Order: sequence, then structure tokens, then C-alpha cells
Amino acid sequence: MKYKNYYAILEVNRKSSDQDIKLNFRRLAKEYHPDKNKQPGAEEKFKDINEAYAVLMDVEKRRKYDRQVAKYGYGFANVESGLQDVKYEFKSGANVINDLLGQILGFRKDSSNSNPDIDSVEKKQKPIRGTDIITHLDVTLEEGFFGAEKKIAIKAYKTGMKTFSVKVPVGIKNGDKIRLAALGNPGKNGGKNGDLIIHVKLLESDEFKISGSDFIKEIEITPAVAALGGKYKLQVMDEKLFVSLPKHLKDGEIVTVPNKGYIKEDGQRGDLNLKVHIDLPDDISEREEKLYEQLLKIERKREEFNY
Repeated sequence: MKYKNYYAILEVNRKSSDQDIKLNFRRLAKEYHPDKNKQPGAEEKFKDINEAYAVLMDVEKRRKYDRQVAKYGYGFANVESGLQDVKYEFKSGANVINDLLGQILGFRKDSSNSNPDIDSVEKKQKPIRGTDIITHLDVTLEEGFFGAEKKIAIKAYKTGMKTFSVKVPVGIKNGDKIRLAALGNPGKNGGKNGDLIIHVKLLESDEFKISGSDFIKEIEITPAVAALGGKYKLQVMDEKLFVSLPKHLKDGEIVTVPNKGYIKEDGQRGDLNLKVHIDLPDDISEREEKLYEQLLKIERKREEFNY
């Protein structure tokens, strides 16, 4: 039996931080994603990358993996074979028994002495991959912006409800998928487990709507600010901003604040777009009313209205 070298697959080492592992995982997952990479072996490499990430980012699984490596030197691999093609598998007791039965009883086809009974047994023993479990997860803008760890409960095959801890990566978008390798339904006859595939719904907040990587926020200003410009204070995630509004703003006009929108996977940010609505306060003072009267006279004179 041989084991995969998860550190080599993700191009990291045992001293690498979680952040380094995440960065390498994202880079390699993009490079070998089957939708983009049509080279032979890319799909299998993509599966290995996801499998390695699922183990190295799970404290208990990583500890178990490191103990196994320390004890057996990457499993029962030949010393001369190196670590590049080492295979590591977490197997249940039933799977180990199936492997032993295969080795001891020799359930293999022999083209020179084909036997229908043996062939039938072999066919029954063929590994079958488990099916994927597909579920959904709601993620708030704050959780997507800062990253988060959330609990998700699913109904597992034969075992009832199971709860998993899911790491929501920074910059996740609506419609993205989180794939947790080998956490789906169990395989048969030693086959691999299916995956847990989580469809993400990024929730808009009361404050912001999101378009791609841009935030959109509607703001109300007075006619005086629309005419003369001014400062507008607002909170964007954990940051207080003072936006300089230009003069001569019209109702429905957009004021763009660069690099203050939603965060992307590479750490860059989209823009913040403020949609302006001009609104007269419900209550105005007598002095304000007189000033508006003077303004109206000026407008009438300028435009030569005949009232």
C-alpha cells in the first residue's frame, strides 16, 4: 500500500502556515480545475489537491496523517520510490478487510484461466465511489468579507444527522461551491467516499447590495449638499469613511469610491458606489424657509419664469 504526500501535492511543508496552505490550494485548484484544464490527468490532480487540503486544514486529520507518516515513512511505500507518487488514504476497518481479502483470496482476473465464478466475485468486489452530498449554506456579507467558520448539519447515509465545521474563505461569492473531499456518502467495496458539495448563497445586507465585487449603497442628501457638495460619513464593514461629495449632484447620480467594495480572493477590493437621492427634510425652520424663498426668486429671475 502506498500513501499520497499531501504536503508535496500542495507544494508546502510541515512548517507551512494555514495561510500558505490556503494560498497554494487556491492557486493549484484554479490551475487544475477540470473546467479550465483539459490536460490528461488534470481532473485526478484536482481531486488530489482537494483531498490534501481537506486533510491538512483539519487539525485532527492532519495530526493523524503526520503520526502515520512518522510511523511508517509515508505508509508501506518502497524507499526508492521517493515521495512524489506516494498515496495516502484514510480507510475504515471494513475497507481494510476488503483490501486483505483481495490480497489473500486473489480476486483478480486471469485471462488465461478465466472462471465465471471468480469473475462474478471480482465484479461484486469492484470498488464503487460513494455519491456526493449536495447542500446549501447562507453566508452574510461580513462572513464573506472577513472569512468565517460555520457549522453545517446534513443528513448522512444510514447514520442520521452529522455536523461539520466549514471554513468560509475570504472573498467567497454568491454561487460559489465549497467542496469537502470524502465527506459524502461512503463508497462500496473499498471505493472512495463521495464529496460534500456546499452551494453558497451570499446574502445582501440592509446597508449594501453587491454587484460582482462592488458594493452599492443608496444615500439621501439635502438640496444644499446636492448643490454645494460636502462630506458624507458612513461605515463600511469595520472602517469609517468620510466621502467627499462633489457639487451639482443630481438625483439618481452615482458617486464612486474606489477600492472600498467587497473583497476578492486575491485580497484586492471592488468599488463602493453611492447612489444619491435628494430629499427635503420633513421639518424646516422659518429661517430655512425664507432662504428657500430667496433661492426661488433667484431661480425665477435667472430662468425668467412668469409667475
